[in-house]
Amino acid sequence: MTLWQSVLRFQRDKISPWIAFRNTLGMALPLAAGIALNNLPAALIASIGALNVSYSDSHDPYVQRARRMLAACVLVGLAVFAGAVCGNHHLLAVPVAGLWAFAAGMLVALSTTAADLGIMSLVTLVVFAAKPLPPESAALSGLLALGGGLLQTVLALAFWPIRRYVPERRALANFYAELARAAVAPVAVREAPPASAQSTQAQTALAHLSGDHSIEGERYRVLLSQAERTRLVLFALGRLRVRIAREAAGCSESALLDRYLEIAARALQSIGEALLAAEPMAGVAAQLDAMAALAEELRARCPEASEPATAMLQDARSQMDALTGQLRSAFDMASSATAAGLVAFARREESTPWRLRLGGTLATLRANLSW
Repeated sequence: MTLWQSVLRFQRDKISPWIAFRNTLGMALPLAAGIALNNLPAALIASIGALNVSYSDSHDPYVQRARRMLAACVLVGLAVFAGAVCGNHHLLAVPVAGLWAFAAGMLVALSTTAADLGIMSLVTLVVFAAKPLPPESAALSGLLALGGGLLQTVLALAFWPIRRYVPERRALANFYAELARAAVAPVAVREAPPASAQSTQAQTALAHLSGDHSIEGERYRVLLSQAERTRLVLFALGRLRVRIAREAAGCSESALLDRYLEIAARALQSIGEALLAAEPMAGVAAQLDAMAALAEELRARCPEASEPATAMLQDARSQMDALTGQLRSAFDMASSATAAGLVAFARREESTPWRLRLGGTLATLRANLSW
C-alpha cells in the first residue's frame, strides 16, 4: 500500500509552469536560429547545452542560481569537448570517463547540488564520446553547448534587477506560515522542533546576504533572526501548555494561553502573507495589542494560581512577553519590506535634516576607518 501511495501521489507543488516555459524557450531559440540559418546540427548541440543547464534552474535566490547555472555551463562545455575528442581514441576514452565518474561521485562530499552537476556532465561526456570529432570541431561543439547554457542562464536571471529579493521573501514567508501552523498544533515530543525544514530552507536562501549591507539585506536578515527566536519561544510555550494542562487541569490560565497562541498564529500568518504578496498587513497591530493584553491578564492572575502551577505560569508569561516583542519587530520589518513600506521609509529618510544624515554618514566612515 505504501509503495502504491508513493507511485500514485501527485505533488502539485513540484510543478512550476514559469520555469518550464523559460527552459522550453531556451531550447527552442537555438533550434529556431539553426533552422533560419540552415545549420541544424550546430543548433542541436546548443539546445543540448541549454537542456543540460536547465536542470540547474530553480526558484532559489538569484545569486545561488547564477553560480550553479554558470558552473553547469562550464561543465557541459568541457564535457562536450572532452567526449568528442576522446571518442577518437578508445584507450583514452575509458580512463577519462572513469576519472570523470570518480570525480562526479566524490562531489557528493561537497553538496547534492555539486553531485547533480557532476552526474549531468558525466552523462554528457558519455553521449558525445559516441560521436568522435576532430579537435577543432570538438572545441566548436563545446563552445556551442556553452552558448546554449549561457542563453538558458540569461533567461533564468532575466528578472533579477526588478525582482531581486523575491526568492528570499518566498523562503521567509514559508517559514512564518509554518510557524503559524506550529503555534496551534499539538506538541510532538518525539519529532524535531516545529518548522525545522523551513528554517533550514530560509537560512540557505539568505546565506548569500551575509555580505549584503544594504537596507533590504539587513531587513531580511532581521526577519530571519526574529523567526528563529519565535520558533524557540513557540516550542517552549507548547511544552508549557502541555504541562499546565496536565498538572493544573481545568485552570482558566490554560485556556488563556490557548487564546494567546491562536492570536499569535494569525499574526504570523499575516506576516507570511505580507512577505509573499508584498502588500501592507491589515489587523496585525490589533492582534499584537490583544496578545499584550492577554500577557498582562496572565500576569495579574499568577498570584492567584495554585502553587504547582505558579512557576509554570510565570515562565509562560515571560515567554509571551518575548513572543509579543518578536512579532512586533517582525511586523515592523515586514511592513517596511512592502512597496508601500519602502515608499514610506524613503519619505522618512528624506525628511531627516541634512545635518543628521551627514553626521550618520561620517560616523559610519569613522567606524570603517578605525582599526
